[in-house]
Amino acid sequence: MAFLSVSQESIEKAAEGNSSYIKTSGIYDLNLRAAEVKPTTNGATQVNYIFNNIMSYGNTVVNKQGKRIFGMDILEGLAATLGEEVLSDPEPTDVKFKTQTKSLNCIPELTDVDVKAWIAFEYRIYNGEIQENVSVKRFYRAADGASGSEVLSGKDIGTQLAKDEKYASEVKYSDGLDEAAVEAWKKAKADGNSSTTTPAPATNSAPTFPGMGN
Repeated sequence: MAFLSVSQESIEKAAEGNSSYIKTSGIYDLNLRAAEVKPTTNGATQVNYIFNNIMSYGNTVVNKQGKRIFGMDILEGLAATLGEEVLSDPEPTDVKFKTQTKSLNCIPELTDVDVKAWIAFEYRIYNGEIQENVSVKRFYRAADGASGSEVLSGKDIGTQLAKDEKYASEVKYSDGLDEAAVEAWKKAKADGNSSTTTPAPATNSAPTFPGMGN
């Protein structure tokens, strides 16, 4: 059974940078160390992309009703950029972090691969506090910046990347927030010596993906 089969029709037409820790929106050259698949607390399914320097950003791919959503299109586009027609079911994989090694359920084909990735930052108010949300908006082939649909069609290589670069550095602020408010919040957190966390280990039983087979 396959976790995902790539088809051009469903790929969403949903980089610059270096390997230092990402602090804002942009398109970056990264090494994808692993792609963990895990259930969320509300019963959805998330893919957690673990990049070099232990940067980790998650996209929900299946909602709590069991239906695929936009995050699955992004994952499918990633598979296409890597030339993968099928992604296998997640399996227990040892992923090394700074102080320990964790066993996470990861997609085998998405281990130690170079990519370009559009990382998007968003800030909003939740339960009276500022919340930072970081997600992957699109992947591109590392060698030439081709998007998933461009790889499959063989046409207009790099066109989507050129379009995205015009907007990729934008940060989204909601609920009346602005850059100054967020910077003050970050400074307060830093002064409080808050620690950076890494992804929590998943259980060794892979979640179910309704309708995601061959």
